[in-house]
Amino acid sequence: MIVKIFNTLRNENFHWTIGFYALITAAITHISFIILFINLGVQELAFLNVISVLIYLYCIFALGVEAVESKNDALIGWLVYFELIMHGVVATYFLGLECGFQYYIYTLVFLPFFTLNYTKHVRLVRVIFVIFISILLEIWGKQNEPFISLNEMIIYILHISNLFIFLFIMSIISYLYITNTEEHKNKLINQNNLDYLTNLFNRRYIVKASEKNFLAYEKEGITFGLLLIDIDYFKKINDTYGHICGDKVLVELSDLLKNMLRSPIVVSRWGGEEFLLLFSNINKEELKIIAERIRNGVENACMNCNNKKIQITITLGGAISENDESFDALLLRADTALYKGKENGRNQVCLK
Repeated sequence: MIVKIFNTLRNENFHWTIGFYALITAAITHISFIILFINLGVQELAFLNVISVLIYLYCIFALGVEAVESKNDALIGWLVYFELIMHGVVATYFLGLECGFQYYIYTLVFLPFFTLNYTKHVRLVRVIFVIFISILLEIWGKQNEPFISLNEMIIYILHISNLFIFLFIMSIISYLYITNTEEHKNKLINQNNLDYLTNLFNRRYIVKASEKNFLAYEKEGITFGLLLIDIDYFKKINDTYGHICGDKVLVELSDLLKNMLRSPIVVSRWGGEEFLLLFSNINKEELKIIAERIRNGVENACMNCNNKKIQITITLGGAISENDESFDALLLRADTALYKGKENGRNQVCLK
């Protein structure tokens, strides 16, 4: 079972992995509490921690794989929620506030926001309930003596240990919040900047990045080279082999371009069957050599789709930036060169 859980987590994001290790850590912590309370002669709390260990083991072995596969951790969340409240309330009743077991309840103010499949109202009710229980515990603890009296040194050690664990949990929660926010932010950025089919930069990104780079390097006299690539007779490919194969050709050409080009450039899908490559600090002769290498590489490559071999050719139009030239002006010259190459028979490089 444990091997199956690890194999399942291997294909998931780190949130599920951290949650799994948190359950294991909680189970081990409560096992240590069992040993501690047996030695202290507090049998009630030893039994309480036996229940806690069983809850965590049930979450790990009975619910773990199902929760990951279904992407639904609600039941685990409720069991952990119940265990932490039960443990915090009962331990505080027996040993008092000075031992610090109420700290575990405080973590529940934040945990609902990191559990999937909860509505806003459920999260709000859970937070309000935790705040209510925490305040009641504080009031009760100040007005009543603990049910069991312990040595002051034992109380101090328990307090420090529980405070450390509480702060450690809060650190993990903060880490999860930050990484989750960054992950969501990066996902949105990728959705805006990457082409969904080829995973190359899209037209929106290349225009924005190019305009920014042109302004940054203009004063330094750095030249830019731009290549526009168009797949020859792409409509015929779609009509002959189908649009699925047409998409496959676009993906394989994208991979081929990324593998062939090692210099610091930007590779993007400009739209349809057109691609745009942007080079920095390059001259016309170098751009011509690179363009010819790309053209030859594509012509000699063989695309595969549904056990069918598809050979394609491309036409490339390029230009080198001139003093104080805008990106739009450079693009227009490259586009003019591309159309000239098409008019002259395709499968060639034309620089303007």
